[in-house]
Amino acid sequence: MSAPAAESETLERDEAGKVLRRTWQRLRPYRRRLATAMTLVVAFTLTKLGGPFLVSIGIDDGIKAGDGDLLNRTVIAYIVISILGYFAFRAQVVAIASIGEDFLRDLRIKVFDHIQRLSMPFYDREKAGVVVSRMTSDVDSLQEPVQQGVLMFVSNALLLVISVVWLGAVSIELPAAVYWSRSRR
Repeated sequence: MSAPAAESETLERDEAGKVLRRTWQRLRPYRRRLATAMTLVVAFTLTKLGGPFLVSIGIDDGIKAGDGDLLNRTVIAYIVISILGYFAFRAQVVAIASIGEDFLRDLRIKVFDHIQRLSMPFYDREKAGVVVSRMTSDVDSLQEPVQQGVLMFVSNALLLVISVVWLGAVSIELPAAVYWSRSRR
């Protein structure tokens, strides 16, 4: 665990918005690849939710109804969904890691070019080793959030939204009961 950021190192809301806008602009060359990666995230999330759906069909319509043929088809579909989920997961990890590496490489180049353009009087006031070390550690600290944090956030948010929608589609009483129990607290 790292130490909490000092008060001088935290961004105000408007400053954070500016940083996010600049980051989004810097992602412009990767937007097509990002769309592909997000499609893979959606596909993986759907395969994660497809398994329990197929199990419910197999139990409710196959086992309880005594339909062995339907049960066999749902088992085969479950296996196919599991295989597709594996490949979708692998492809999304590779796609997001590739985009993240390229983005961080471009960021390093941009920051290094900026450091090279700084005036000599700047380096009279600041130690070059400290500046380069700070640049390196700051860009390195972005590696995990850029490559895995975004993937986890989007995947889990999508999983939550689809699960809630599916829950409402299966039984409107379930989300209503959850909402009602939360509102009574």
